[in-house]
Amino acid sequence: MEQSKPQRRTNIFDYYRTNKQIKLTEVLERSPQKAITRFEDLSNELFYDVFNYLDVYDVYKAFYNLNIRLQSLLIDSTLPLNINISSMSKPSFQNYHRHMIMPNKHRIMSLSISNPFVVDLIFSPVRIASSFTRLEKLIFNNIKSKYLVNILHHCASLPNLTSLIIIPIDHVSNRNDLCATIFRLPKLKYCEMSLIDSNQSNSLTISSDIASPVEHLVINNTLYLNELNALLTYVPQLRRLTCRSLSGNDSQYLKTFSDTSNNLTHVYFDTINIDFNQLEQISRSLFKQLQVLYISTDNDREYLNANRWEHLILSYMPYLRIFDFQYMGFVDNDINQMTYDSIINQFSSLFWYGRKWFFKYQFDLKEYRNLLVFSSSNPYRRKQHTSYKLAKHNVRKRSGKKNLNSVNYLEIQGEDAMASCVNYFPNTTKLTLSKNFNGNSICLELALKRIVYLTQLTTLVIECYDFNFEQLIKLLHSTPNLHTLAYNCVSTYEINVKLIQQNELFRLISSKNMIKNVTITTSNSLENIKLLIALCPQMQYFTINRYGLPLESMTELILSKSKAHIQHLCLLGIKNTTRPMVAILKTLIESEGLLDNYVIKYIDSDIYIWW
Repeated sequence: MEQSKPQRRTNIFDYYRTNKQIKLTEVLERSPQKAITRFEDLSNELFYDVFNYLDVYDVYKAFYNLNIRLQSLLIDSTLPLNINISSMSKPSFQNYHRHMIMPNKHRIMSLSISNPFVVDLIFSPVRIASSFTRLEKLIFNNIKSKYLVNILHHCASLPNLTSLIIIPIDHVSNRNDLCATIFRLPKLKYCEMSLIDSNQSNSLTISSDIASPVEHLVINNTLYLNELNALLTYVPQLRRLTCRSLSGNDSQYLKTFSDTSNNLTHVYFDTINIDFNQLEQISRSLFKQLQVLYISTDNDREYLNANRWEHLILSYMPYLRIFDFQYMGFVDNDINQMTYDSIINQFSSLFWYGRKWFFKYQFDLKEYRNLLVFSSSNPYRRKQHTSYKLAKHNVRKRSGKKNLNSVNYLEIQGEDAMASCVNYFPNTTKLTLSKNFNGNSICLELALKRIVYLTQLTTLVIECYDFNFEQLIKLLHSTPNLHTLAYNCVSTYEINVKLIQQNELFRLISSKNMIKNVTITTSNSLENIKLLIALCPQMQYFTINRYGLPLESMTELILSKSKAHIQHLCLLGIKNTTRPMVAILKTLIESEGLLDNYVIKYIDSDIYIWW
């Protein structure tokens, strides 16, 4: 009997390790007495195994009040902490902050903040940022940009801060100050940021005295060439550059394009809207050491000129070993197939064949126009993929079914695109369904199963002209691991809320799904809101565009439900508002007693309420 006890405890840990979607706190809530008796006498070693595997907040919530020994192990340990603060309630954060974060600032190795309310609480006073001496990775997501300069200024003394991600919730009015502060961080190696300017005339300026050690830079917003030029003057040691969208401006400006970052080995341009001449100018200055180039464009047919590419690569990219290229452009309805066959033939010469760079093309139908998609193939390396309806002009033999393993985000534009898709995406975790999915011709979930691994999806986005709620319920039945749902659909179907809620499948999905984040970007009635509230009782963060909906009725409906049906809800974002609406909501909340301990913020035309 004595030998069986350790085995039981080990099996518990194995259970969490192999069931990554199951949180420790959820198991404790389902069977608290059984779980507590098994965890109370955990050995120190096994406790630390659990501690290292699970989210720190889950460990804190599960063990802090379990017994004094485990509380002591949690607080007195020297193990590093990875803190992730997103949509926890205001009282939960206050306890977590007081008992776990502040006493252990020196242990925090990674800090991720995606709640717009907590950044000024954690860094208050702001000089406390310099106390996170073990911090290696810092993530600000959905945070007001006005806080960042002061916080990062005090982070300059941190000896281990090598990774920084900044995605503000608002438009950035002080981009030059923010960039200067970021690139003065003395140990920074990886930087990812999205700096959407509130004033497009406020361009980034060239650095004259800052030389950052950053080697990997990711820009998630659209940049103009002059702004890219300015950014590169801060990072002379840059090796890897990713730019989600690069746009051109006055081509004369490129005569002075900086060659400061001439050690680039990897460049990723997700969307490039500059002509080929401008790309040549960049290549002369920056690509002398380049080994990997990913580029996608819908601009300038010269990108389909194989001879110009060959000359450019031989002249300015002598070390290039991976060339991943995609061109997408609208073409005439009267397609001459021989024209595009000749393009393929140009890209099939010994220069391309010897480097094993192969290409394909097809015609898709987008917005009722023929879209030429010319792209690299074999292997497919892109992380995002869009499936369109095939145009009738595809007379070339289509390749067989392939597993596109690199894709983690897939968009399918309509039922016809889904029907014509011949590839499988085994590692996709985010799926967007757009355009037409009327549900009249096919069983949606069965059709999707041959394209994606539905049980692996964590994010589902519906952006359809008409997508009835019954379809959504059936699809959620096949996607049990979703944590994020975005519903953007103005349905023309009449909705009978009571009848739908009485449906057996609806009740099953409502009781089992673990959807935490829900967004409604378009809605023409309160009925959709009622159904999503009933469907997602585990919801913690609700974002809604109030356009076309009565502000007070909508808010009262959501907040009144938070006391009964959606008790985990603690953060509400209301899009498309005005500043005077803040006072209206405060009056509503207090007069109706909807919330007790809450705070409210107005950020870039949006209102956020946290409680």
